[in-house]
Amino acid sequence: MKSDTSPGSDNYDAFLARLDAATTSLSTRAASLEKALAAVSLLLGPYESAVRDWERRRLHVSGQLDRHSGSPQSYTALGELHDVAVNMEAMFRDRAQRIRDKLTVMQGRRGAIDNSLLELELSRVKLTSSRLLSEDREKLSAVFSALAGPTVATSALPDRGLLSDLKEARRAVILAEALMEVKGY
Repeated sequence: MKSDTSPGSDNYDAFLARLDAATTSLSTRAASLEKALAAVSLLLGPYESAVRDWERRRLHVSGQLDRHSGSPQSYTALGELHDVAVNMEAMFRDRAQRIRDKLTVMQGRRGAIDNSLLELELSRVKLTSSRLLSEDREKLSAVFSALAGPTVATSALPDRGLLSDLKEARRAVILAEALMEVKGY
């Protein structure tokens, strides 16, 4: 146990260290997730482009089938091309949707991390404010004690009114600080 610091500041240091550790851990996760989001986002473009390409082919072949006036073999070949275009378009559309779904999940995780980081920062600010209030309270108590004078009787008559006023002021400060802590200021 350190003799130069009060036990209260040790508790504050321990809690602040825990907040810092959690912030570091979440910040590392956020950075990794950001890289993964960028990589997955890059995958989406080619799949969406493939969907558009196969959709255009399907529509083109469908138009050819509607206007077909050739042999049954060419109609069958166009029908097979149409089926391939339908299947490929559906496959790429499905893959693009899975990537979009994955991006949505990843963005949700990123949002949760951002919210947690904000909560950690707010907790840090509140804890630091509480620490400052506690230190100010200790300093004020020391000043009041010094102004009140020694607790042993002296030959001079003490100013009983001053002692009473100082005690009342100290109680008012403690109550005000307690109210601010309860209200979250």
